[in-house]
Amino acid sequence: MDNSLSDSRSATSVIYRCPCGERLSLLVSSGGVCESCGRNVTARMLQHDLAMTVTLDEHDDESEATGTFSFELNSPNGESVGPEEANPDVLIGKMYGHFRLISPIGHGGMGQVYRALDTSLQRYAAVKILRSGIGTDVDPIQPGPCSTEVDKLLQEAVSQARVTHPNVVTIYYVGKQDESPFLAMELVNGDPLSERIKNNSLRFDEVWPISIALADALKVSYEIGMLHGDIKPSNVLMDKSKSIKLSDFGMARDVRDESAVTGGTPNYIAPEVLKGEKPGLQSDIYSLGVTFFEMTFGRLPVELDGRAVADWIAKHESEELVFPDPWPEHLPRSWESILRKMLAKLPEDRYRSYDELIDDLELIEPDNKVVAQVFPRIVAAGVDWITILFMAGLLQISARNDVFASLTSNKQIAAILLGFLQFLPLILYLLVINSWRQSLGRRLMHLKIVNRYGVSPTSRAILMRTAIRMQFPIIAMLVQVLGTVNATWFQLSLSVLFMSSMVVLFLDGFMVLLSRQNRALHDLMTKTRVVLDTRTPGGDRFQGYINTH
Repeated sequence: MDNSLSDSRSATSVIYRCPCGERLSLLVSSGGVCESCGRNVTARMLQHDLAMTVTLDEHDDESEATGTFSFELNSPNGESVGPEEANPDVLIGKMYGHFRLISPIGHGGMGQVYRALDTSLQRYAAVKILRSGIGTDVDPIQPGPCSTEVDKLLQEAVSQARVTHPNVVTIYYVGKQDESPFLAMELVNGDPLSERIKNNSLRFDEVWPISIALADALKVSYEIGMLHGDIKPSNVLMDKSKSIKLSDFGMARDVRDESAVTGGTPNYIAPEVLKGEKPGLQSDIYSLGVTFFEMTFGRLPVELDGRAVADWIAKHESEELVFPDPWPEHLPRSWESILRKMLAKLPEDRYRSYDELIDDLELIEPDNKVVAQVFPRIVAAGVDWITILFMAGLLQISARNDVFASLTSNKQIAAILLGFLQFLPLILYLLVINSWRQSLGRRLMHLKIVNRYGVSPTSRAILMRTAIRMQFPIIAMLVQVLGTVNATWFQLSLSVLFMSSMVVLFLDGFMVLLSRQNRALHDLMTKTRVVLDTRTPGGDRFQGYINTH
C-alpha cells in the first residue's frame, strides 16, 4: 500500500456518535474514550464503517465542515463492537420479566441477544438487552441506560411490532429489569443471509423465494407508513426450514418524517440518500436491489471505498452496473432487467411500488417440478405437427404453378420452388418458439420447457430442441419437395434420410415411455425437461389431475 495513502487514512477523523448520545471527534487510527459513559471506542471498531449502520445528518455543521460522517454501533458481521470488558455470560439464568436467559446467541449495536425461555407460555424467545445492562454495568449502583438508548430500543420495538407479516420477526414484549430495558422477540433458529452468501452466491430457486418474501414484507411495512431504512443480508434471517424473517427495524422511519437525519449501511444506501435527499420508497427498493444482487452474484453491485460521504457519492457516479457475460444459465434473463430497474441511479427510474416489483418477480418464478405426463406431451406434439402440415397443405393448394413457371421455364424447378413454400409455416413456427418460448400445442396442454435449473432455456437450446422434436415432419416435407428429382442416387439418399428419421422418432417416443422423468431423446440432448405450467389459466386443474391419479 502506498505510504502516503496509508498515512492519509490514519489521519482521517470521523464524528462518532456514541450510543449514550455523546458525539466524539476521533482519529481512525487510534479511536478514543467517551467522556460521558466511559465507552472505549477502538480503531478496529471505527474501521467497520462500510459494513455498519451509519447515521447521516445533512444539516450537521461539524460533519459538513470536516466532510465526515457520524455512525452508531451496529455491526452485522458477528464481530464484537461492544465494550471489551462486557461479559454476556454473567446474565445466564437471570430473569428478565418472565423470560429466563439461557445462553448468548449474538450481539448488535444496541446490545446482547440471548436465547431465553418464556416461563409464561413455555416457549423459547430471543431477548435483546442494552449493552449498559451487561457485564460490569449490571451493578445497581451504576447509572442506568440513558434516554437515547431507551428511545432507540423502543423505536425498534414499536416499528417492528407494527408490521404483522409471516416474514417479519415478531415482537413479544418490551420491558425493564433492574432499570435495563429489554426486548423479547421471536427466536429464529437459523443464520443471517449474510452468512449464507459469505463464500458463495445462491441458486435462483433459492434467490426467488427470498426475494418475493422480502418484497411482500416491505410492501406491508410501507402500507402502514413505514420505511425499513437498513435493508441488507445481515438483517435477513433464515431458519432451518428456509423460512425468511426480516429483522432489525432500528433505522425505520415514518414515510412522513421530514427530518434530515437518516441512515443505513453505506454499501446499501441509495445514492440520492447519500446526497442528502429524503429517503423514500425508491431508496428502500434500491437497498433491496443491492441485497438481491449480492445473493445472486456473491458481490456488491457498487463496492464503496473511502471514509467520507463525498467518496461514496463519487463512486456511485463513476461506476456502472456490470453483469456477468455470458449470462449464467441458471438465471432467467428477465432477472437482469429487474435488478437494473431496482438499482437505477435515479429514484424515478426505479419501481414505483412494491406491487409493480412483485408482479415482475411472479413472472419469473422458477417452475414447479411436476413433470409432464406422456399423454399431454403426445397431444402437444400432435397439435404442433398437424398445425404445420395443415398450413403447408393450404399454401400448396392456394399457390399456382404458373406463378413459379413465370420465373423459370423448367417445370421441375418451379415445382421445387412451390414445395419449399410449404416450409414457410415451419419457419414461422421456429420464430414464434424463439421469441415466445412456447408452442401452440404446449400452450393448450399447459406445458412448459425449462432447463435443469427450472428457468427458460437459452434461444440456442430452444431452437436445437425444436429441430430435433420436429425432425420427422421436416424431413417428410423435404422428401416430398425433392421427390421429383429423377436421379437414382438422390432418391436413395432421401429414402435413407426418411428411414433414419423414423428411427429417431421411434427412439424419442420409446424413451418417453420408459424414462422415470418422461424425458425424450431431445430432452436429454438439450438438458431440458417438460413440466406443467400451473401459472397459465387451467394449469392448476392439470396439476390437480396429476396429484389424484
